[in-house]
Amino acid sequence: MGRPNDEAVFPGEGLHVDFGSWKNVGIPGENPRNQMSPKEFPQVPELFAPLCFLRLDITKMDRAAFFDLQPPSQGRPDLVVAFFGRLIRLGLRLEVISFSNLLKGLCQAKRTNEAVALLLHGTPELDCVPNVFSYSIVINGCFKEGEVDKACNLFHGMIQLGVQPNVAIYTSIIDALSKCRAMDKAEVVLQQMVDQGIEPNIRTYTTLIHGYSASGQWKAAVRVFKEMASVGVLPNAVTLNSFMDSLCKHRRTKEARVIFDSMAAKGQKPDVVSYSTMLSGYVKEGCFDDMTCLFNSMLQNGVVPNHRIFNILINAYAKRGLMDAAMHMFEVMRQQGVNPDVFSYQIVMDSLCKMGRMDAALDKFNQMVNQGVSPDIVVYRCLVLGSCSHGDFEKAKELISEAVNRGLCSNSVFFYPVINDLCKEGKVKEAQDMFDFIVGIGQRPDVIMYNSLMDGYCLVGKVEEALRVLDAMKSAGLQPDAFTYGILLNGYCKIGKIADGLSLFREMSLNGVKPTTIMYNIILHGLFFSGRTVSAKEIFHTMNESGIPVGVDTYNIVLSGLCKNNCTDEAIELFKKLRAMNVKINVIILNTMISAMFKTRRIEEAKDLFATISAIGLVPSVVTYSVMMTNFIKEGLLAEADDMFLAMEKASCAPNSSLLNQVVRALLEKGAVVKAATYLAKLDAKQLSVEASTISLIVSLFSGEGKLREHVELLPVKYQPPESSADN
Repeated sequence: MGRPNDEAVFPGEGLHVDFGSWKNVGIPGENPRNQMSPKEFPQVPELFAPLCFLRLDITKMDRAAFFDLQPPSQGRPDLVVAFFGRLIRLGLRLEVISFSNLLKGLCQAKRTNEAVALLLHGTPELDCVPNVFSYSIVINGCFKEGEVDKACNLFHGMIQLGVQPNVAIYTSIIDALSKCRAMDKAEVVLQQMVDQGIEPNIRTYTTLIHGYSASGQWKAAVRVFKEMASVGVLPNAVTLNSFMDSLCKHRRTKEARVIFDSMAAKGQKPDVVSYSTMLSGYVKEGCFDDMTCLFNSMLQNGVVPNHRIFNILINAYAKRGLMDAAMHMFEVMRQQGVNPDVFSYQIVMDSLCKMGRMDAALDKFNQMVNQGVSPDIVVYRCLVLGSCSHGDFEKAKELISEAVNRGLCSNSVFFYPVINDLCKEGKVKEAQDMFDFIVGIGQRPDVIMYNSLMDGYCLVGKVEEALRVLDAMKSAGLQPDAFTYGILLNGYCKIGKIADGLSLFREMSLNGVKPTTIMYNIILHGLFFSGRTVSAKEIFHTMNESGIPVGVDTYNIVLSGLCKNNCTDEAIELFKKLRAMNVKINVIILNTMISAMFKTRRIEEAKDLFATISAIGLVPSVVTYSVMMTNFIKEGLLAEADDMFLAMEKASCAPNSSLLNQVVRALLEKGAVVKAATYLAKLDAKQLSVEASTISLIVSLFSGEGKLREHVELLPVKYQPPESSADN
């Protein structure tokens, strides 16, 4: 076809339409006499072909006859442009219906920018005034190509020109805004629609319900559903399914079931989508009995389950470890005439691999291949990971080779999890062997894979080996990124080589890699941990000056580091500055600062800070209560410690073994044997273990020459040292 390209037709958005170029657009096969042979007419529009076959000269047709021959665009929307190019060449005036067909053809040919330009700037030369349908065509065309802003601009423009949008256009705008999660704007358009006297229809309400559901606002979805019912708009199956989906996603399955059960009464028989929605909801809430009953009801009601239904059930059983039930459902699926798809097999194989049943997983793999279902990258990945996890590295290599030969894995998306999982399990030697194998079969590792291997070596303290991998990466032509340096920094700091870490930190900057917040956190933690407080404060100052974001984790490291290195006053001063600046803090920081205030005997300030936790929207943790209680005991405020324990229980914060053991030790060290015995009894009542350090303290205090030996009878018998019991 001889049409010019997009730029030739409309050089730029908002510019004058070059109709001269359109006059050169021809119908495929058009000869100088405007005729076409019969063998050519299958390539032109259905209604245009008979003219060619009859040797009609369209230049001699009258205007009315010509417009009766508007070409359908199914299959070949680009031919619409050719047809109208011929029309423009004849100098005929366009009717609005023909003009709309032209716009439709452009949009279907994915030439929406030209359609927009023609709509906005071409109508004077065509002597045609676009109507609401013209705008509707182009607006929908923009939406289909993801041009939401452009569609909205057209929407506002048509209103300014006096073209009143109809319910279809309003709904399209609301739908697009809903898909963008811009529900506030969607509501504004809805109100504008109502103000113009246009009543929302079922599609409008369904769009809003789906939008609110997708954006997590289930209460708003309920409001729209009720509003729809109040104005007499009856929901259809799509609306009800969307509403149930919203409820189920937010763990409101009981309410969704009420809607489900009411569908038949309203003449809307639940379909396969309705059942899949409810089944997913039951799975999400762990209601397996309800799930099973609903599935059986589905079969009894003659609704044929599809792949999605069976995959929901198989996945639910498999994730719960009920592999017999999952395999049974797998067979029921086949009995119902639904052949398992790749996802069905993948669910089963993944669960079998995680359970260590590799033989069964491989049997399923062979069954899948024999059934003609092609395994995808996810299937191979779960089998490779399963084989590695259970030590069968030869099988893993065999599967990798097979996947590579199938063209399924050529990047780190496949290989990275294999290397990473082995490294996280501490199997760095095996990870290196697998890495070398991957290189040996012609695959080129990327930075992500090298980083993963380096991280593995650093996790086991072998930073020198990690540096060897770094050299290999550079030799392969790859440059280290921010993650590379972060891994090595962490490795150095973990083994106490802070000087090497600082050198690497400086080298990184020289190589043009900008330090991240995480990198600063790593180096700050390492410096404080090694007691290099001055260097840590200098690095923290540099971080602030360089504009690197300082988050709550950074502040926690600095405050905690200052406190641990006997710079408590500095920590308190910094904390006060943070509060004055309204910096968001968390309960971990508050725990650190409460402890610091007790350490400096600022007891009232510590109490006040504890009291502000709830006021700033945070919740005291078990650690918070532990800090308060142990410090109260150290200060001899035993009654306040008891009150704090009662407050913790009232707040439904369950004491753990660590807290109770710390309290017992603090009380014993203070000589409060009776109270210590009370908290030992709480350990027993809650079936929590007594820590070795607590037992050791009891033995040292109550045995032999222990200073509390004379009070040993105050302890529960089970906690009295053997020699003390014998004396009695």
